[in-house]
Amino acid sequence: MKLLFVIPEYPPHFGGGISTYYQHLLPVLANQGHRVDVLVANPFAPSFAPYERDGVSVSCLAPELLNRNLPQFSHYRAIPELQRYLATAWSAWEQMADQPYDLIETTDWGLLFLPWVVMTEGVSVVVQLHGSVGQIDTYDPRQGYELQGHLIRLLEQLGLALATGLMTHSRANGAAWMALTGRAVLNLPPAWTPPDFPEAVLQPSDRGLVVGRIQSWKGPTVLCEALRMLGNQAPGLDWVGRDMSYQSPQQTMGAYLKENYPDIWGEKIRGLGVRSQTQVAQLQAAASFVVVPSRWDVFNYTCAEAMAQGKLVICSDGAGAVDLIDHGVNGFTFPANDAAALAELLHTCATLPNATRQQIGLAAQKTIANVLNPLVVAQQRQKMYETVLAEGPSRKPASDWLRQAISPTDTLADPFALLHQLPLKDLASHTLQRLWAKIPILPRLTNKLP
Repeated sequence: MKLLFVIPEYPPHFGGGISTYYQHLLPVLANQGHRVDVLVANPFAPSFAPYERDGVSVSCLAPELLNRNLPQFSHYRAIPELQRYLATAWSAWEQMADQPYDLIETTDWGLLFLPWVVMTEGVSVVVQLHGSVGQIDTYDPRQGYELQGHLIRLLEQLGLALATGLMTHSRANGAAWMALTGRAVLNLPPAWTPPDFPEAVLQPSDRGLVVGRIQSWKGPTVLCEALRMLGNQAPGLDWVGRDMSYQSPQQTMGAYLKENYPDIWGEKIRGLGVRSQTQVAQLQAAASFVVVPSRWDVFNYTCAEAMAQGKLVICSDGAGAVDLIDHGVNGFTFPANDAAALAELLHTCATLPNATRQQIGLAAQKTIANVLNPLVVAQQRQKMYETVLAEGPSRKPASDWLRQAISPTDTLADPFALLHQLPLKDLASHTLQRLWAKIPILPRLTNKLP
């Protein structure tokens, strides 16, 4: 088969969850004799030269194409992030639409799938559901992005209903999109091979570990609440990951936690910042247990990494990686947002006999080796592709309204004409507030006035 993957990242340029997902799958598909091409289309990342890696041909979205198309989405100029998502998706489709492929796979993130399912005819288009912009906005809303969030979710819901096939790697995520689109969603585990873990250079610790961005939907508040419930019996934990903004660009999640949980954040939970993959692996090897407290997550590779090292893992059922865990057999699970249940498990793990820990750790390692085996997953995926191709590419046509909403148009003479609808008083007040925030010297000068 000739397969094209239109995705926002691929190694070695980017290292997020989507990159991890495909770097373990695509070389195996190529090794099975399929032609595997990748087009990396990211609205916010620099371009790079084409290359081939492990039998996979990788190219980048042409920046001149994006620069040409961006002004043609000026009808979204008042929502610049959405404008860039749509211009990127359209440019990727324009760059590759006339190439002969048996099947095209793209992602829900960044609306990359939209032109393929709306404009493409005669080709099967599969969308892999990794975690969409609309979903992320739902679980971590930002002030000032409310209009964008609603528009993107509507476009996602309408567009995904038109795909030839929908896939994900989490039962919960599949159920969510099935409810939204009325479409069946196939659930396949990700392909993943544990790295060659470095020899332990850290002393075993009695502390727990969380690996992930310090972000609302990663569950830091749930963990703080659980530790507060345990009082003096609460174990210490380390959190590795980048601190993210929360609610507004002026506030980080870490600052919010420090203000609202001063007895926990910085005390019971130590933020270690960003660490290299080797350092993370060493910390995982030394940790007494690993917690995945996510309120929502399509999949969490740090859960798989910890299980592959034979660690005791406590995972929220809000994280898709919970599908790997048989409670009490190869790890522990708790309901998302349930701080009391997490507190009980933290106490249980602290008192678990060493023999039981080792038994659970060995079972976890076997699960990873069997369930995420790249060869097995690639074979399952090939069968799915064959089924999709046998059924044919025919699908429900897009409405003219949806086509118009995602298509380029003549550049608007005044892309901010919509501001004429707002009272001048409100615009002037907002402009002054922005100037006040952008130019710190203004408050100081004001204070010096007589």
